[in-house]
Amino acid sequence: MSITFLSHPIHLPDFFKFDREYLGKQESQNEDQKVFHKDILEVSQLSKNRENLMDKIKHTVVHSVTSFSDMRAGILKEIREEKGQYDYTDVVNACGLSYARLYSEIEERYKNGNEQYYKSAGGTPWTKEEIEWLDMQYEQEVAWQKSCARIAARGQVFQGNIPEVPTKEIEELEDSFYQAKDAYIKLYQESKQTGKFLVLQNYMLGSSRMYEMLNKLGNLQERVE
Repeated sequence: MSITFLSHPIHLPDFFKFDREYLGKQESQNEDQKVFHKDILEVSQLSKNRENLMDKIKHTVVHSVTSFSDMRAGILKEIREEKGQYDYTDVVNACGLSYARLYSEIEERYKNGNEQYYKSAGGTPWTKEEIEWLDMQYEQEVAWQKSCARIAARGQVFQGNIPEVPTKEIEELEDSFYQAKDAYIKLYQESKQTGKFLVLQNYMLGSSRMYEMLNKLGNLQERVE
C-alpha cells in the first residue's frame, strides 16, 4: 500500500495497511453501543418515573362529594335495622360520628410525617385542606338538614297539622349538629388515649322539646337518605 506525501509516493509495510472495512465496523459498533446505552438510560428513567407515579397514585386521596352523606346514611341504616326506625336524635348523633370517623381517617394518613398524600396523581400534596374539606362537607350537611326540616314544616303547616313553622327549634337543631361534632371529636381524642373503638353514642344535644317538635314533621327517613 502506498500514500503520497509532498508529491512523493511512500510505500508502507503490510502492518500499516488501513483496513477501511474494519474501521467502518468499529465505528458502527461504537455507535450501536452509544444507542444501546442511551436506550438503557431512557428505560431506567421511565422505570423510575413509573415507580414515582405508582407511589403517587398509592398516596392519592380522592374524596367523593357524597363521602359524608354516605357514611351518615350507613350509620342510620344500622340504627333502623336495630331499632326499626330512627329520629332526629339519631340523625344528630350519626352526623357527629360521621365527622369524627372521617377526621380520624385523615389524621391516620398523616400520622407518618415522612409520607405525603395528594389531591390527584399529578396534583399538589394535601395538608390541612383535607380538614377544611371535611368542615365544608359538615356545613353543607347541616344546611341541608335544616332546609329539609323547614320544607317538611311548611308542608305540615299547609296541611293544618301545626300552626306555624317551628323556626326556633330549627335554629336549635343547627346548634345541636355542631355540638355533636364537638362531642364526637372529643370522644375520638379520648378513644385514641384509651384505645377504645369510636362508636355511636346516644347524646341528647338540644332540648327534648326541639326533638319532639321536629319528629312530628314526618317523612324523616325519606329526607335523610
